[in-house]
Amino acid sequence: MKLETLVRQSLEEWSAEAQVPAGLADRALRRRTRRRIRGIALVAGAAAAVAATTLTVDVGTRPAPRPATSHAPMDTSLHTDPTHSPPQRFVAAGQTALSAYYIRKQSSVGGHTVFQDTWYLYDAATGGYQRTPWAHLDVAPGLRRAAVLEGPLPTARVGLLDMKTQKVTRWITLEHRAGGLAWSPDGERLLVTTYGRSPDVLAGPRTSSRTGYYLVNVASGKAAFHTLPAATDDFNARQDLGWSRSGGLLWAPTSTTPARRFYDLTGTPQPAPPGEDDIQADQAGLSPSGRYLARGNPYAGPGRPRTRGPATAVEDVTTSKAAGIQPVEQLRAWADDAHLIALACDVKKCTGRGEFRNRLVLVSVDGKTVTPLTGYQINDAPGAWNPLFTHR
Repeated sequence: MKLETLVRQSLEEWSAEAQVPAGLADRALRRRTRRRIRGIALVAGAAAAVAATTLTVDVGTRPAPRPATSHAPMDTSLHTDPTHSPPQRFVAAGQTALSAYYIRKQSSVGGHTVFQDTWYLYDAATGGYQRTPWAHLDVAPGLRRAAVLEGPLPTARVGLLDMKTQKVTRWITLEHRAGGLAWSPDGERLLVTTYGRSPDVLAGPRTSSRTGYYLVNVASGKAAFHTLPAATDDFNARQDLGWSRSGGLLWAPTSTTPARRFYDLTGTPQPAPPGEDDIQADQAGLSPSGRYLARGNPYAGPGRPRTRGPATAVEDVTTSKAAGIQPVEQLRAWADDAHLIALACDVKKCTGRGEFRNRLVLVSVDGKTVTPLTGYQINDAPGAWNPLFTHR
C-alpha cells in the first residue's frame, strides 16, 4: 500500500472519531425560551487539540486500536435535549455525560417483587440512545466501551462492547455468576458483583444472595474472584459493589449510616476515604478537585427552618461552610468544580405531586444559573427513566 493511501486512511479514521463541539442550536433555543437564564461557559479543548495534533504513520503496519481511555483533551461542550424525556439526543455537560439510561418495570411473581430493566445506550453513530438487549450494563470512562450482561441474571459471562460499532468484541466466562458491573476510574479494570440468584427479585428484607466479586483486567481478560457475602444491614436484594474515587478501594452499600463500607481490593475492611462514606446513592459526592461536597436539603430535619421549594447545598470541605444553595431536588453528578447535574422540579409548582414532575438540569454551585438538560417526566410513574452518568 502506498504511503499516500495510508495517510489518507488514517486521517479518515481519525476524523470519524473526532467530535465536533455542539450546542449552538441548544444555546439558541435556551435564549428564546429561558430569557432569565444566562449562558454557562464550559471550557472545551477540542479545537485546540485539532490544531496541535500531529499524525504519524508507521509504513507497513496497521494503526493499533485505540484503548478505552484516551489521553486526548476531553470534550466538555454542552449537549442538551430539553424538549424530550427520555432524551433522544446526546446529553452531556463538562466532564460528565449521560451515557445510558434504563426504564424499570415492576411486577409480582409468586409473591415476590420482580424488577426488569430495559437499557438504552448512547450511540455515537446516531447521536442518540438506542435500545439494547442487555439485562445490565455499565459504560467505561471515555465512552468507548461498555460492559454488558445477558439476561436472565445472574449470568455466567460478561461482554465487552465497542460503543462505536455497538458489538461485543470479547466474552469473559466466569465460574461465579454475575449480576452487577462497575468500571474502575481509569477504565482498565472491571468490578463484577456476583450473586447466587437474581439480584432483581426481592423475596423480602435481608434476602440478598451476593457471593463476592471479580476484579477483571480488561486488557488480558484475566479475572480474580474474591468472596464478600451480602451485608445484613442492607435490606436490598441488589448490593452491587463500587470503586472509590482513586480506584484503590472498593465499597459496598448499606441501608444505614455510613452509607458505604470500604474494603481493599482483596476484601479486607478499610477506613473510608474523607468525604466518601456519607455519600447517598442519589448524590454527586465530592467535586472533581475534592474541594466541594454535595449535600442534601440544608433545611430538612428537626429544628431546621422551613423553606418553600426544593433546596440542596454544596459544602466547601476546606472550611466546612456552605459554598452555595441550589433550587433543585437532588445533586446527581459533577460537571466541573463550578456546576452540577441535578434533578429539579418546577420551583413554582414543586409541592405535593408536583415534586415528582422533574427533569435533569445543569446548576451552578451558587444556585444562580439553571440550564435544562432534558424534558420533564413524572419520575414515580411506570415507564420513568433512570440515568447513568459517565466521565467522558
